Amino acid sequence: MKPVLEYSSYRVYIRDYYAERKERSGFTWRDFAKAAGYSSPVFLKLVCDGKANLSEAGIERVASAMGLVGADLQYFRLLVAFNQEKSSAAKKKYFAEMRKLANENSFAIVGEDQYDYYGSWLNPVLREMAPRLDGATPAQMAGELVFESATSNVKNSLKLLEKNGMLEKDEQGHYRQGNRSITTGNLDVTSLAIREMHRQMGELAVQSLDQVPVNERDVSGLTIGISENAFEKITKEIAEFRRRISAIVMDDSGEERVYRLNVQLFPLTNTLPKEESHV
Repeated sequence: MKPVLEYSSYRVYIRDYYAERKERSGFTWRDFAKAAGYSSPVFLKLVCDGKANLSEAGIERVASAMGLVGADLQYFRLLVAFNQEKSSAAKKKYFAEMRKLANENSFAIVGEDQYDYYGSWLNPVLREMAPRLDGATPAQMAGELVFESATSNVKNSLKLLEKNGMLEKDEQGHYRQGNRSITTGNLDVTSLAIREMHRQMGELAVQSLDQVPVNERDVSGLTIGISENAFEKITKEIAEFRRRISAIVMDDSGEERVYRLNVQLFPLTNTLPKEESHV
């Protein structure tokens, strides 16, 4: 079983611990619950299934039952807080503390690559742009961006892309895309990073209203009142639309620019009372 400092989900860690103990000695959920001081024999199974959370006291009891001490215990506390936190800002803080503790103990958290890649709008842009600017320096690449970014940020992004295998550089300094692709990975970690990417790209979309000529952008929207049934139909249409756009991109050749397409559908009100029928 992997050390806890490599995990990005405490529920998966507890389940793995249980599975290993069960295989060795016939360990049961009842045994586990009793060791952690719970009267319900299935409570920890519910936690692993995402149907219950651990309280602060529960964190300590479960950690003690699993024999966690020192850095492992510190990390487990942060891991539970990270997984159960709702605020993106707080989750980022917990994840930064987790990474620091893991790195100090020579471990890497599953999902770090995805987190880093989606952490800045520059990364996907440079992954597309760098191979098409033959031999360009980071400063020249920065000059080709519509939205201003420091040369130092471009350098850091290129280093990250090389490190993660997203870009490869030859002896002449020319870039090409690596074979590696970024997957969804661990959903808790990746979803946090993707929310940050959506936030950054949304801010750039607002800036584009003033910085990009009308004939080089397409920004439109609808304000609509809909039912839950209509919402589900619209989200399916959006998914089909994205697939059709992807097909157009795959068939395209001779790329000239890097674009970003944002598709957004979000509520502007709480659920409204249904209209009463009048006979």
